[in-house]
Amino acid sequence: MPTDATRSRNRTTDLLGILATRLTERDRWLLRMLHEHKVFTTAHVADLAFAGNTDTADHRLLILHRLDVLQKIRPLRPGGGSAPCHWLLNTAGAEVVAAERGLSLKELGWRRDRATAVMLSAKLSHLLGVNCFFACLAARPEQGHLSEWWPEARCAATWKKFVQSDGYGRWNTGDRSLDFFLEYDNGTETLTRVIAKIDSYMRLAQATGISTPALFYFTSPRREANFRRGCPPVGLPILTASTRTDLSEPADAIWARLGSDDRRPLADFAKPSRHPQGDVGSPAPGVEPSAWTTRPRER
Repeated sequence: MPTDATRSRNRTTDLLGILATRLTERDRWLLRMLHEHKVFTTAHVADLAFAGNTDTADHRLLILHRLDVLQKIRPLRPGGGSAPCHWLLNTAGAEVVAAERGLSLKELGWRRDRATAVMLSAKLSHLLGVNCFFACLAARPEQGHLSEWWPEARCAATWKKFVQSDGYGRWNTGDRSLDFFLEYDNGTETLTRVIAKIDSYMRLAQATGISTPALFYFTSPRREANFRRGCPPVGLPILTASTRTDLSEPADAIWARLGSDDRRPLADFAKPSRHPQGDVGSPAPGVEPSAWTTRPRER
């Protein structure tokens, strides 16, 4: 007589068989992205996978929700009304990600309660801000190409001894590239603590021999100005920007190095591309590639 565990495995096998006939390569990539980056809004998904078309993105996301691979949550706004739809991985979607890696859900380290808890986390707005930053970069192919994107957890696993960055990315334009760390600031930490992060990036540069720029992105122009006034002169490239208008985006001419008031687009700070083995963010041999780099050609 089959045990409960056997019946559960059989149901999972049957479900994966059905999903194998219903999920596109882009769908499976989106599941990997949600496993790594936790939560996206419809606008994020549109920028990342549907060339900015929110109607097409919403249509496909609803299909994935009906297939039970995604959770759909629309939280209330503090001042009333509903926020945009937020999309998270569901159990069936996590089973797909685990199956691709030849793992069980337990080995993958995924639990539905933990995945859903992000919606009640005090860090939700910060996480959405970080994901929005990278999604906006991905949506600007005319200005450059986002060829790498690591989330906070991957950064911590790689560089926790030195820094705890909100993200790591690589922005390519022509034959030039800019590797960077992101510090996304929405005012939840004291400026003294934010300024102290520069020392951590200095120590990392000294340990690796690679001076990777750190981008400090502020949601308040006044806070950015105070940060710049409080920073001592440093030898590491530190760039700052803030959301100065509703129309400005991370790729635009909003970035200035410490010690200069000249605002320039992100692409202006790119340098001739290095050999991949020389990049601080190149995965070590045998390490799983980031979800971003596994995206299908069809977007």
